[in-house]
Amino acid sequence: MDAVITGTEDRNFDGGCHCGAIRFRVKGPLRQILMCHCSDCLKLSGTSWGASAAMLDHLTYLGTARPRWYRSSSWAERGFCADCGAQMFYRRDGRDQISIAPGAFDDSDMLVVAGQIFRHDHPSWGPVMPDDLPDLDTPQDGKV
Repeated sequence: MDAVITGTEDRNFDGGCHCGAIRFRVKGPLRQILMCHCSDCLKLSGTSWGASAAMLDHLTYLGTARPRWYRSSSWAERGFCADCGAQMFYRRDGRDQISIAPGAFDDSDMLVVAGQIFRHDHPSWGPVMPDDLPDLDTPQDGKV
């Protein structure tokens, strides 16, 4: 579930928010996308939320604007643009990775979905997930 996307090693990937205020660059490797169906993701994004990930110290901002951070649980926070509201990042406390929304990348063709978290909370109206998509229904360390 934490597999690297082949070909993303040592490459730079640019992205940003909807309004363009926040621009970033992240150096690979990038992790395959995990889809999350937990109640936090549903409430914050309106649907299931997917994310790739990279090493936190491989992320740099290209301008002066920075995301605002919202503590969404006792173990994690989410980064979003204060101007347009685009939710771009998820950071778990004590981890050296940062999760990045696939849509925040300027080019996301290299990304692939590898699995899902909280499958049993997936809403019946939600995005269709392939039957063979692996699950991680028991969060690592009791946290997503």
